[in-house]
Amino acid sequence: MTTASSPAGVPATGGRLAWLDLARAMSIVLVVVYHVGVSGGAELLGEGPAATWWREANLALIPLRMPLFFLVAGVLAAGALQRPWSRVLRPRILDLLWPYVLWSLLFAATGWPRYAPDDPSGFLRGEITGMAVIGSPYWFIAALPVFFVLSRLLRRHRGAALALALLAYAAAPWLQRVLEAAEAPRDLVYGIFQLTDNALWYVLGWALHEGIRAAGRRPRPLTGLALALCFGALAASTLRPELPLPLLRSIELGASLTGIGACIALLPLLARWAPLARLGGYLGSRTLVIYLVHPIVLNLVVVLWRRGDLAGATDGTAADLLLVPALSILAIGAALVVDAVLARTGPAWLLAAPGGRRARPGGEMPNSARPSGGPPGQV
Repeated sequence: MTTASSPAGVPATGGRLAWLDLARAMSIVLVVVYHVGVSGGAELLGEGPAATWWREANLALIPLRMPLFFLVAGVLAAGALQRPWSRVLRPRILDLLWPYVLWSLLFAATGWPRYAPDDPSGFLRGEITGMAVIGSPYWFIAALPVFFVLSRLLRRHRGAALALALLAYAAAPWLQRVLEAAEAPRDLVYGIFQLTDNALWYVLGWALHEGIRAAGRRPRPLTGLALALCFGALAASTLRPELPLPLLRSIELGASLTGIGACIALLPLLARWAPLARLGGYLGSRTLVIYLVHPIVLNLVVVLWRRGDLAGATDGTAADLLLVPALSILAIGAALVVDAVLARTGPAWLLAAPGGRRARPGGEMPNSARPSGGPPGQV
Protein backbone atom coordinates (compact mmCIF):
# COMPACT_ATOMS: atom_id res chain seq x y z
CA MET A 1 0.00 0.00 0.00
CA THR A 2 1.30 3.45 -0.82
CA THR A 3 1.68 6.01 1.93
CA ALA A 4 2.24 9.73 2.26
CA SER A 5 5.95 9.03 2.08
CA SER A 6 5.58 7.69 -1.46
CA PRO A 7 6.93 9.70 -4.39
CA ALA A 8 4.96 12.88 -4.87
CA GLY A 9 3.25 11.70 -8.04
CA VAL A 10 2.07 8.46 -6.44
CA PRO A 11 -1.23 8.41 -4.55
CA ALA A 12 -0.86 8.92 -0.82
CA THR A 13 -2.99 7.02 1.67
CA GLY A 14 -6.64 7.20 0.67
CA GLY A 15 -5.87 7.66 -3.02
CA ARG A 16 -4.74 11.28 -2.77
CA LEU A 17 -1.51 12.77 -4.02
CA ALA A 18 1.06 13.85 -1.45
CA TRP A 19 1.80 17.15 -3.18
CA LEU A 20 -1.90 18.06 -3.28
CA ASP A 21 -2.11 17.44 0.46
CA LEU A 22 0.94 19.64 0.89
CA ALA A 23 -0.69 22.36 -1.20
CA ARG A 24 -3.81 22.27 0.97
CA ALA A 25 -1.70 22.42 4.11
CA MET A 26 0.32 25.35 2.77
CA SER A 27 -2.87 27.20 1.88
CA ILE A 28 -4.45 26.89 5.32
CA VAL A 29 -1.20 27.88 7.05
CA LEU A 30 -1.00 30.98 4.84
CA VAL A 31 -4.61 31.80 5.72
CA VAL A 32 -3.88 31.66 9.45
CA VAL A 33 -0.70 33.71 9.07
CA TYR A 34 -2.67 36.27 7.04
CA HIS A 35 -5.29 36.69 9.73
CA VAL A 36 -2.71 36.98 12.49
CA GLY A 37 -0.41 39.30 10.55
CA VAL A 38 -3.01 41.51 8.85
CA SER A 39 -6.26 41.27 10.81
CA GLY A 40 -4.47 41.20 14.15
CA GLY A 41 -1.24 42.89 13.14
CA ALA A 42 -2.15 46.48 14.00
CA GLU A 43 -3.70 45.44 17.32
CA LEU A 44 -0.82 43.21 18.33
CA LEU A 45 2.16 44.99 16.79
CA GLY A 46 1.05 48.60 16.44
CA GLU A 47 2.44 50.51 13.49
CA GLY A 48 6.07 49.49 13.76
CA PRO A 49 8.31 47.96 11.09
CA ALA A 50 7.32 44.40 12.01
CA ALA A 51 3.62 45.13 11.52
CA THR A 52 4.35 46.79 8.18
CA TRP A 53 6.48 43.88 6.98
CA TRP A 54 3.89 41.25 7.89
CA ARG A 55 1.09 43.27 6.34
CA GLU A 56 2.92 43.82 3.06
CA ALA A 57 4.12 40.23 2.84
CA ASN A 58 0.64 38.84 3.44
CA LEU A 59 -1.01 41.23 1.01
CA ALA A 60 1.52 40.26 -1.68
CA LEU A 61 0.46 36.61 -1.22
CA ILE A 62 -3.21 37.31 -1.95
CA PRO A 63 -2.88 36.15 -5.59
CA LEU A 64 -1.63 32.75 -4.40
CA ARG A 65 -3.30 31.93 -1.11
CA MET A 66 -6.95 31.47 -2.08
CA PRO A 67 -6.44 30.63 -5.77
CA LEU A 68 -4.22 27.70 -4.79
CA PHE A 69 -6.72 26.47 -2.25
CA PHE A 70 -9.69 26.64 -4.59
CA LEU A 71 -7.71 25.06 -7.42
CA VAL A 72 -6.88 22.07 -5.23
CA ALA A 73 -10.49 21.90 -4.03
CA GLY A 74 -11.61 21.79 -7.66
CA VAL A 75 -9.13 19.04 -8.51
CA LEU A 76 -10.35 16.95 -5.58
CA ALA A 77 -14.00 17.58 -6.46
CA ALA A 78 -13.68 16.41 -10.08
CA GLY A 79 -14.69 12.83 -9.37
CA ALA A 80 -17.62 13.83 -7.16
CA LEU A 81 -19.07 15.99 -9.94
CA GLN A 82 -20.01 12.79 -11.80
CA ARG A 83 -21.72 11.07 -8.87
CA PRO A 84 -25.46 11.04 -8.10
CA TRP A 85 -26.80 13.83 -5.92
CA SER A 86 -27.63 11.30 -3.22
CA ARG A 87 -23.93 10.52 -2.79
CA VAL A 88 -22.64 14.09 -2.76
CA LEU A 89 -25.39 16.00 -0.98
CA ARG A 90 -24.02 15.40 2.50
CA PRO A 91 -20.22 15.54 2.05
CA ARG A 92 -20.14 18.32 -0.53
CA ILE A 93 -23.03 20.52 0.60
CA LEU A 94 -24.64 19.77 3.98
CA ASP A 95 -21.38 19.02 5.80
CA LEU A 96 -20.11 22.43 4.71
CA LEU A 97 -23.21 24.58 5.06
CA TRP A 98 -23.92 23.28 8.57
CA PRO A 99 -20.52 24.26 10.05
CA TYR A 100 -20.69 27.52 8.10
CA VAL A 101 -23.92 28.51 9.84
CA LEU A 102 -22.99 27.06 13.23
CA TRP A 103 -19.52 28.58 13.47
CA SER A 104 -20.64 31.90 12.02
CA LEU A 105 -23.08 32.08 14.93
CA LEU A 106 -20.35 31.05 17.38
CA PHE A 107 -18.10 33.78 15.98
CA ALA A 108 -20.95 36.29 16.25
CA ALA A 109 -21.59 35.30 19.86
CA THR A 110 -17.92 35.43 20.91
CA GLY A 111 -16.35 38.11 18.69
CA TRP A 112 -18.05 41.18 20.15
CA PRO A 113 -15.46 41.79 22.93
CA ARG A 114 -12.91 42.39 20.17
CA TYR A 115 -14.94 44.14 17.51
CA ALA A 116 -17.86 45.81 19.30
CA PRO A 117 -17.47 45.72 23.09
CA ASP A 118 -20.06 48.48 23.48
CA ASP A 119 -22.62 46.96 21.10
CA PRO A 120 -22.70 43.15 21.34
CA SER A 121 -26.26 42.87 20.05
CA GLY A 122 -25.44 45.06 17.04
CA PHE A 123 -22.39 42.94 16.29
CA LEU A 124 -24.50 39.78 16.54
CA ARG A 125 -27.09 41.15 14.12
CA GLY A 126 -24.43 42.29 11.69
CA GLU A 127 -22.70 38.91 11.64
CA ILE A 128 -25.98 37.07 11.11
CA THR A 129 -26.95 39.27 8.16
CA GLY A 130 -23.41 38.95 6.81
CA MET A 131 -23.64 35.17 7.03
CA ALA A 132 -26.79 35.22 4.88
CA VAL A 133 -24.96 36.93 1.99
CA ILE A 134 -21.66 35.00 2.31
CA GLY A 135 -20.04 37.97 4.03
CA SER A 136 -19.22 35.97 7.14
CA PRO A 137 -15.67 35.41 8.39
CA TYR A 138 -16.22 31.83 7.18
CA TRP A 139 -17.29 32.86 3.68
CA PHE A 140 -15.13 30.34 1.87
CA ILE A 141 -16.93 27.41 3.51
CA ALA A 142 -20.17 28.64 1.95
CA ALA A 143 -18.47 29.35 -1.37
CA LEU A 144 -17.41 25.73 -1.83
CA PRO A 145 -20.96 24.30 -2.10
CA VAL A 146 -21.89 27.14 -4.46
CA PHE A 147 -18.92 26.36 -6.69
CA PHE A 148 -19.63 22.63 -6.52
CA VAL A 149 -23.28 22.98 -7.55
CA LEU A 150 -22.47 25.35 -10.41
CA SER A 151 -19.63 23.10 -11.58
CA ARG A 152 -21.83 20.03 -11.47
CA LEU A 153 -24.47 21.76 -13.57
CA LEU A 154 -21.80 22.73 -16.13
CA ARG A 155 -19.68 19.59 -15.90
CA ARG A 156 -20.44 18.61 -19.51
CA HIS A 157 -19.54 22.06 -20.78
CA ARG A 158 -15.99 22.71 -19.60
CA GLY A 159 -15.28 25.40 -22.16
CA ALA A 160 -18.40 27.36 -21.25
CA ALA A 161 -17.68 26.96 -17.53
CA LEU A 162 -14.13 28.26 -17.95
CA ALA A 163 -15.30 31.19 -20.09
CA LEU A 164 -17.98 32.18 -17.57
CA ALA A 165 -15.57 31.86 -14.64
CA LEU A 166 -12.95 33.95 -16.42
CA LEU A 167 -15.56 36.58 -17.23
CA ALA A 168 -16.64 36.68 -13.59
CA TYR A 169 -13.02 37.03 -12.49
CA ALA A 170 -12.39 39.88 -14.91
CA ALA A 171 -15.57 41.68 -13.86
CA ALA A 172 -15.15 41.18 -10.09
CA PRO A 173 -13.38 44.48 -9.20
CA TRP A 174 -15.62 46.53 -11.48
CA LEU A 175 -18.73 44.89 -10.04
CA GLN A 176 -17.42 45.63 -6.57
CA ARG A 177 -17.01 49.30 -7.42
CA VAL A 178 -20.50 49.51 -8.95
CA LEU A 179 -22.08 47.96 -5.88
CA GLU A 180 -20.13 50.25 -3.56
CA ALA A 181 -21.19 53.28 -5.59
CA ALA A 182 -24.80 52.09 -5.30
CA GLU A 183 -24.27 51.89 -1.51
CA ALA A 184 -25.11 48.19 -1.40
CA PRO A 185 -24.62 46.53 2.02
CA ARG A 186 -20.93 46.01 2.69
CA ASP A 187 -21.36 42.33 3.50
CA LEU A 188 -23.21 41.75 0.24
CA VAL A 189 -20.47 43.49 -1.74
CA TYR A 190 -17.86 41.41 0.05
CA GLY A 191 -19.65 38.12 -0.56
CA ILE A 192 -20.28 38.79 -4.25
CA PHE A 193 -16.67 39.81 -4.76
CA GLN A 194 -15.33 36.65 -3.15
CA LEU A 195 -17.58 34.45 -5.28
CA THR A 196 -16.73 36.16 -8.55
CA ASP A 197 -13.05 36.50 -7.69
CA ASN A 198 -12.48 32.84 -6.77
CA ALA A 199 -14.81 30.76 -8.96
CA LEU A 200 -12.20 30.70 -11.73
CA TRP A 201 -9.72 28.69 -9.68
CA TYR A 202 -12.23 26.06 -8.59
CA VAL A 203 -13.42 25.64 -12.18
CA LEU A 204 -9.84 25.42 -13.44
CA GLY A 205 -9.18 22.72 -10.86
CA TRP A 206 -11.92 20.34 -11.97
CA ALA A 207 -11.83 21.24 -15.67
CA LEU A 208 -8.07 20.63 -15.93
CA HIS A 209 -7.70 18.07 -13.16
CA GLU A 210 -6.15 15.43 -15.42
CA GLY A 211 -3.45 17.82 -16.62
CA ILE A 212 -2.80 19.17 -13.13
CA ARG A 213 -2.40 15.69 -11.69
CA ALA A 214 -0.14 14.71 -14.59
CA ALA A 215 1.99 17.84 -14.10
CA GLY A 216 2.53 16.86 -10.47
CA ARG A 217 3.86 13.41 -11.26
CA ARG A 218 7.41 14.67 -11.25
CA PRO A 219 9.01 17.84 -9.93
CA ARG A 220 10.46 20.50 -12.22
CA PRO A 221 12.80 22.50 -9.98
CA LEU A 222 14.20 24.90 -12.60
CA THR A 223 10.76 25.66 -14.02
CA GLY A 224 9.41 26.06 -10.52
CA LEU A 225 12.15 28.49 -9.50
CA ALA A 226 11.64 30.56 -12.64
CA LEU A 227 7.90 30.72 -12.03
CA ALA A 228 8.48 31.57 -8.37
CA LEU A 229 10.67 34.52 -9.37
CA CYS A 230 8.01 35.71 -11.80
CA PHE A 231 5.40 35.36 -9.09
CA GLY A 232 7.48 37.41 -6.66
CA ALA A 233 7.86 40.27 -9.14
CA LEU A 234 4.19 40.26 -10.11
CA ALA A 235 2.97 39.87 -6.53
CA ALA A 236 5.04 42.88 -5.46
CA SER A 237 3.45 44.87 -8.29
CA THR A 238 -0.04 44.11 -6.98
CA LEU A 239 0.77 46.31 -3.98
CA ARG A 240 0.62 49.38 -6.22
CA PRO A 241 -3.02 50.50 -6.09
CA GLU A 242 -2.25 53.55 -8.24
CA LEU A 243 -1.97 51.33 -11.31
CA PRO A 244 -4.92 51.41 -13.74
CA LEU A 245 -7.46 48.78 -12.75
CA PRO A 246 -7.23 46.74 -16.00
CA LEU A 247 -3.45 46.56 -15.67
CA LEU A 248 -3.62 45.72 -11.98
CA ARG A 249 -6.14 42.96 -12.63
CA SER A 250 -3.94 41.51 -15.37
CA ILE A 251 -0.96 41.53 -13.02
CA GLU A 252 -3.00 39.77 -10.34
CA LEU A 253 -4.01 37.07 -12.83
CA GLY A 254 -0.40 36.61 -13.91
CA ALA A 255 0.72 36.41 -10.30
CA SER A 256 -1.88 33.73 -9.53
CA LEU A 257 -0.99 31.65 -12.56
CA THR A 258 2.77 31.81 -11.99
CA GLY A 259 2.37 31.18 -8.26
CA ILE A 260 0.18 28.14 -8.84
CA GLY A 261 2.54 26.93 -11.56
CA ALA A 262 5.49 27.24 -9.18
CA CYS A 263 3.63 25.18 -6.57
CA ILE A 264 2.77 22.44 -9.08
CA ALA A 265 6.40 22.31 -10.17
CA LEU A 266 8.04 22.47 -6.73
CA LEU A 267 5.67 20.84 -4.23
CA PRO A 268 6.13 17.33 -5.70
CA LEU A 269 9.84 17.69 -4.89
CA LEU A 270 9.14 18.80 -1.31
CA ALA A 271 6.59 16.01 -0.89
CA ARG A 272 9.36 13.46 -1.47
CA TRP A 273 10.59 14.22 2.05
CA ALA A 274 8.55 11.78 4.11
CA PRO A 275 8.15 13.90 7.30
CA LEU A 276 6.95 16.89 5.28
CA ALA A 277 4.59 14.69 3.26
CA ARG A 278 3.12 13.29 6.47
CA LEU A 279 2.71 16.78 7.90
CA GLY A 280 1.04 17.89 4.69
CA GLY A 281 -1.37 14.99 4.85
CA TYR A 282 -2.14 15.65 8.50
CA LEU A 283 -2.79 19.38 8.15
CA GLY A 284 -4.28 19.12 4.67
CA SER A 285 -6.98 16.74 5.90
CA ARG A 286 -7.91 19.13 8.72
CA THR A 287 -8.27 22.42 6.88
CA LEU A 288 -11.91 22.77 7.93
CA VAL A 289 -11.35 22.55 11.67
CA ILE A 290 -8.25 24.77 11.46
CA TYR A 291 -10.23 27.40 9.63
CA LEU A 292 -13.19 27.19 11.99
CA VAL A 293 -11.22 27.44 15.21
CA HIS A 294 -8.37 29.85 14.49
CA PRO A 295 -10.42 33.11 14.23
CA ILE A 296 -11.92 32.50 17.66
CA VAL A 297 -8.47 31.82 19.12
CA LEU A 298 -7.18 35.02 17.55
CA ASN A 299 -10.10 36.99 18.96
CA LEU A 300 -9.25 35.73 22.45
CA VAL A 301 -5.58 36.60 22.06
CA VAL A 302 -6.37 40.14 20.88
CA VAL A 303 -8.78 40.74 23.77
CA LEU A 304 -6.21 39.54 26.31
CA TRP A 305 -3.57 41.67 24.59
CA ARG A 306 -5.70 44.79 24.91
CA ARG A 307 -6.37 44.11 28.56
CA GLY A 308 -2.65 43.92 29.17
CA ASP A 309 -2.69 40.29 30.25
CA LEU A 310 -0.08 39.56 27.58
CA ALA A 311 1.76 42.88 27.81
CA GLY A 312 5.49 42.59 27.46
CA ALA A 313 5.25 39.39 25.46
CA THR A 314 7.42 41.03 22.82
CA ASP A 315 10.18 43.56 23.08
CA GLY A 316 11.87 44.81 19.95
CA THR A 317 11.55 44.29 16.23
CA ALA A 318 13.02 40.79 16.21
CA ALA A 319 10.52 39.56 18.81
CA ASP A 320 7.70 41.32 16.97
CA LEU A 321 8.63 39.51 13.77
CA LEU A 322 8.41 36.18 15.58
CA LEU A 323 5.07 37.00 17.18
CA VAL A 324 3.03 36.33 14.04
CA PRO A 325 4.40 32.81 13.39
CA ALA A 326 4.22 32.03 17.12
CA LEU A 327 0.55 33.00 17.34
CA SER A 328 -0.17 31.21 14.06
CA ILE A 329 1.30 28.01 15.50
CA LEU A 330 -0.76 28.54 18.66
CA ALA A 331 -3.98 28.97 16.68
CA ILE A 332 -3.30 25.91 14.51
CA GLY A 333 -2.31 23.87 17.54
CA ALA A 334 -5.52 24.82 19.35
CA ALA A 335 -7.54 23.76 16.31
CA LEU A 336 -5.77 20.39 16.18
CA VAL A 337 -6.49 19.85 19.88
CA VAL A 338 -10.17 20.59 19.24
CA ASP A 339 -10.11 18.14 16.32
CA ALA A 340 -8.54 15.41 18.45
CA VAL A 341 -11.01 15.92 21.29
CA LEU A 342 -14.00 15.88 18.97
CA ALA A 343 -12.71 12.79 17.18
CA ARG A 344 -12.41 11.00 20.52
CA THR A 345 -15.41 12.26 22.47
CA GLY A 346 -17.57 14.30 20.07
CA PRO A 347 -19.94 15.91 19.48
CA ALA A 348 -19.41 15.20 15.79
CA TRP A 349 -22.08 17.74 14.80
CA LEU A 350 -19.66 20.59 15.53
CA LEU A 351 -17.82 19.75 12.31
CA ALA A 352 -20.45 18.00 10.19
CA ALA A 353 -24.20 18.07 9.70
CA PRO A 354 -26.18 16.16 12.34
CA GLY A 355 -27.45 12.73 11.48
CA GLY A 356 -24.32 11.49 9.76
CA ARG A 357 -21.04 9.99 10.81
CA ARG A 358 -17.99 12.17 10.69
CA ALA A 359 -15.56 10.89 8.11
CA ARG A 360 -12.02 10.10 9.14
CA PRO A 361 -9.43 12.75 8.22
CA GLY A 362 -8.29 12.35 4.67
CA GLY A 363 -11.69 11.17 3.47
CA GLU A 364 -14.06 13.07 1.27
CA MET A 365 -15.61 15.10 4.05
CA PRO A 366 -15.43 18.89 4.19
CA ASN A 367 -11.87 18.76 5.45
CA SER A 368 -11.09 19.06 1.75
CA ALA A 369 -12.44 22.53 2.06
CA ARG A 370 -9.74 27.26 2.75
CA PRO A 371 -8.87 29.72 2.90
CA SER A 372 -9.52 33.23 4.22
CA GLY A 373 -11.84 35.10 6.32
CA GLY A 374 -12.43 37.40 9.19
CA PRO A 375 -14.83 40.23 9.71
CA PRO A 376 -16.04 41.68 6.41
CA GLY A 377 -13.29 43.70 4.84
CA GLN A 378 -10.63 41.03 5.17
CA VAL A 379 -9.45 39.23 2.07
